[in-house]
Amino acid sequence: MLDLLIKNGEIIDGSGEKPFKADIGLKDGRIHIISPEINMKSRETIDTKGNVVSPGFIDIHSHSDFTLLINPKGESKVRQGITTEVVGNCGFTAAPVVPEHFQDLMQYLVNTVILTDEEKKKWKWETQADFIEQIGELGTSFNIAPLVGHGTIRVAAMGFENRKPSNRELNKMLEMLQKEMDRGLFGFSTGLAYEPGSFATLLELVEMGKLVKEFDGIYATHMKSEGDKLLECISEAIQIAEKSGVSLEISHFKASGPKNWGMVKDGLKMIDEARESGVNVDFDQYPYTAYGSGLIDLIPPWAREQGSDKMLEILKKEIYVEKIIKEMASSSEEWENPMEGCSWDSPVIASLKKNRQYEGKSINQISKEMNCSPHQAVIELLIKENAAVKMVFFGMCEDDVQTVMKHPRTIFCTDGRAVAPYGRLSEGKIHPRYYGTYPKILGRYVREKQIISFEEAIKKMTLLPALKMKFKDRGLLKEGYHADFVIFDKDKILDLATFQDPHKYPQGIDYVIVNGDVVISKGEHTGKLPGKILRKND
Repeated sequence: MLDLLIKNGEIIDGSGEKPFKADIGLKDGRIHIISPEINMKSRETIDTKGNVVSPGFIDIHSHSDFTLLINPKGESKVRQGITTEVVGNCGFTAAPVVPEHFQDLMQYLVNTVILTDEEKKKWKWETQADFIEQIGELGTSFNIAPLVGHGTIRVAAMGFENRKPSNRELNKMLEMLQKEMDRGLFGFSTGLAYEPGSFATLLELVEMGKLVKEFDGIYATHMKSEGDKLLECISEAIQIAEKSGVSLEISHFKASGPKNWGMVKDGLKMIDEARESGVNVDFDQYPYTAYGSGLIDLIPPWAREQGSDKMLEILKKEIYVEKIIKEMASSSEEWENPMEGCSWDSPVIASLKKNRQYEGKSINQISKEMNCSPHQAVIELLIKENAAVKMVFFGMCEDDVQTVMKHPRTIFCTDGRAVAPYGRLSEGKIHPRYYGTYPKILGRYVREKQIISFEEAIKKMTLLPALKMKFKDRGLLKEGYHADFVIFDKDKILDLATFQDPHKYPQGIDYVIVNGDVVISKGEHTGKLPGKILRKND
């Protein structure tokens, strides 16, 4: 007897091939049979009424590790069809935690987690693997594949020191990475645009890459520049992959800033040429013209390089403020100013704790309410909020989004956290990608604009990330594979989350099945938490 029978589906199997009609029978969490007509008995049957049945979406670049302990249902993610997430991206992870650098870690994560004093006392995970295991013990709606953050490892080894690591410190970093890889993590990530990741040397990244290569893992990088120096940074990432042999994933590929629009074409050409020469390099994308980050990004690097606490001291001293404002209004060889060529209407406040009247407003609007310049408004907000201010920055163009989307090797991602329209995770005007990435691609870019086909889009959401991560028996609808599915109405699927009203679930997704269990049924969460912690050595 089958556990679940899915009947009358239009199967888009993840391979990129044309759809076909078939029934699918599940047993013991796997796909038991795919056939034009299955007459076997089943404990449960879902009649899809001709809707699309596809593999569950694999989010190769996410940050849900920082919210699943708060709400394990992961609603904003699983309701858009995500059944597996790769977490621990952009260099930021909860662990490893080293007591002597705990305060440095809290500064590093200032825009990633906001903790009470009680919560800080519990933040003692010695390894990222320990942290992820706690998520698994609590249960999740979807599978988790963890990376460890280079930034967190560097903080644990040497705090915010702006220098190359000593041999002892580098060995300590490699020892911490070795522990994580021995525990089954899938690789490491960098956030080279953020301190102290920006202090990383080519040597330390190559050495870490070599270690991860031994485990057949990946190196996911948020590069130092996605603007003026985009091509230079792509070249450096490829060089790290060449020297170490590691499998490279370039995170959220884009060109930010009006004068850089169009540069993605040259970047894609560089990636294609590197692949032709034997470098294992891929990239991911989310379908929006705005990115999310911290307001701290608008402060010159020299003022923030020792962490947020020291930066706040500097911002409060009048002797530094004039220099900071002057540099905020310009660009230099040392600093790629994100505001260059952009209007102050572009940075919009996503979330903060004390001054919530500013959420959803641009820096321009806030400066008028504060009766000061936009530069001063940025400084005032950072001081008032103890540096913890999330922003959304409209820095990309639609033509580039579509150019990247059409590339045959693009992998789709959310670059977001699992949140919900209720409870603690309902706060702020967060980026709508947290709720809408995959329905937006399928509804707006596939159905409405016909930029790519349903088959190609689903391949970029399923098979391509599964191949990159080397997941076993996932990413395809194939007999013997794990039973991760999305069932959606291709005529109705659509994102509803907007920048002004982001906490909205999409429409048109009827069922999401994870490891054979129905998590979303008729558009509602069943309460089941069948997600697994995936390990590289399983």
